[in-house]
Amino acid sequence: MVACKGFHTLHACRHCGLLYRHPRESADEMTSFYQEGYAEPGLTTELPSAAELDALLRTGFVGSGKDFSWHVTRLAALGIRPGARLLDYGASWGYATWQFCKAGFETIGFEVSRPRAAFAERLGVRVETDKDAIDGAFDAVFSSHVIEHVPDPRAAIEWQYERLAPGGIIVAFTPNGTDAYRQRDPRGWQNSWGQVHPVLLTRRFAEAVVGDRPCLVTTDTSLDRLARWDRQSQAFDPCDGAGLLLVIRRPE
Repeated sequence: MVACKGFHTLHACRHCGLLYRHPRESADEMTSFYQEGYAEPGLTTELPSAAELDALLRTGFVGSGKDFSWHVTRLAALGIRPGARLLDYGASWGYATWQFCKAGFETIGFEVSRPRAAFAERLGVRVETDKDAIDGAFDAVFSSHVIEHVPDPRAAIEWQYERLAPGGIIVAFTPNGTDAYRQRDPRGWQNSWGQVHPVLLTRRFAEAVVGDRPCLVTTDTSLDRLARWDRQSQAFDPCDGAGLLLVIRRPE
């Protein structure tokens, strides 16, 4: 056990270092929770009214809490350019999928919540709830604060990897469960796990899941740092920031 919160404790997997909440819900219980029970008002799950959606689309989400232009520039720094085929993994109601399409990426979304995926039709984007319906290979599989929600992050990452085209990359932004961040900000680290975030990724987990594949594991998401990664080597930075970025490349 590494931490306690109410009736739950946080444990580290002795094999890979993943931190997981105990007792934990089953995969079926988690899927049910994310259909209707999961709510972060004003963030990822609250569906906008028709007027609100119209305003967001007219402004391209610029200046809103769902403005993904920052992520578009990070993808570019990692070598993903307009025209690339992109899978938005954990797409919610399609706001990032829409912005990636507008930025020139050929984008499909995947979302476990059927109501949120259905809402994405109002944006004119494709968000699937059935993984078997996701066809073809992708130049990038992108997720932002999604992997910490899934019951088996390693399986999710391997599923994503299998859908990469040669030379493609996984780009996953997650909360940081690593000890360096816990020591720097104990309260922030403690607040980052719970029912909504039943697992936390760590540097040790990243080392286990990437194996010998090219990767970048960092909390420095500056354009300069991302552009300096050569896409061929393994780069593990000191990870003491609140957010952890995991990038894995499929060799050509």
